[in-house]
Amino acid sequence: MGVPSKILALIGEVPVSLVFVGLIFPAAPAQAAPPPACGTQFQYSCSAATLGGYTVITPLASTGQTQIIGYNQSNSAVFNQTIPFPPTGSAATDVHVQQAVLQADALLAAQTGVVQAQTLPSCSTSGPPCIAPNPGGETVVTNSTTYSYVAVDTPVSQRVDQYSTTLTAILNGSQTVFQQTYALPFSDPAVQAAVSQADAILVADKASPKAPVLTSNPTPTQGSQLSYVLTGVGASGNVSVTSTDTFGPAAITVGDNQTDVFIVLAGQLDTDVNTSEEYNVARNAVTTTTYLTTQAYEIDGSGPVTVPALSGWGLAGLALLLTGSASLLLRRPRSSG
Repeated sequence: MGVPSKILALIGEVPVSLVFVGLIFPAAPAQAAPPPACGTQFQYSCSAATLGGYTVITPLASTGQTQIIGYNQSNSAVFNQTIPFPPTGSAATDVHVQQAVLQADALLAAQTGVVQAQTLPSCSTSGPPCIAPNPGGETVVTNSTTYSYVAVDTPVSQRVDQYSTTLTAILNGSQTVFQQTYALPFSDPAVQAAVSQADAILVADKASPKAPVLTSNPTPTQGSQLSYVLTGVGASGNVSVTSTDTFGPAAITVGDNQTDVFIVLAGQLDTDVNTSEEYNVARNAVTTTTYLTTQAYEIDGSGPVTVPALSGWGLAGLALLLTGSASLLLRRPRSSG
């Protein structure tokens, strides 16, 4: 983040607390086992091995946050920070998440003790976590920064429309000759092409198609979803400065966002001046509501009623019927005059 360290003159102006390195890392509940290993360092929902343990990045999309936890070799959480940065496609592109992971890495390395922490590379040749140089002497002053974040949300509403359009062509008020449903609005070219197709079917049946008539038009809500979009990050102006004394031998975290490890030599007193800065995280809290417009259109066509042709057996039966009727008429007695 590039926040500069405070000048050493601040030491006389800030409260000083004396701690022993054994009290810096409180105990935490242990989890059963780490999740599957990550392929690279900055990935979601997997364990990234580091000196002294491993880190896990968990996306919390429903609240627009990302959680970073550092576990020691006993699977106990020694670092746990949730920051209001919405998860992106890859944690490898989020510098704020990366800073938190590197802070957890440095803390885990420092907790292993001086002997193991000294195996980290020098900060002059490697990025964090790494070993910061010690100038020697009975007393030494180090600087560190830490960051906290406050979400500042702006409500935003947006609408998404979905469609279900059913087109039906009816001949002479009763015979359905065409029916099709499309996930498109009525104005879509594909639906208009279907109108032409239905008209053509009616014309082929010697009918005159009328204009489509809307017979149903409900628009129910399908549901709403809340999501978060990062729009900016800026300092709030809230800054606090404290200092901590540590007697060596010990390993502590120093530097920008406490991502470096500093070895306090045996018999040496380190005074670390920490500047904690607060940042506002501007986000759009977007409520997306989805609507389904379900429309039904009917095309009516009127034409001549076609009498079905009789089969051979039908014609024979009709002839017999006519013959029988004629015989009855001939046999009917005439009335006397």
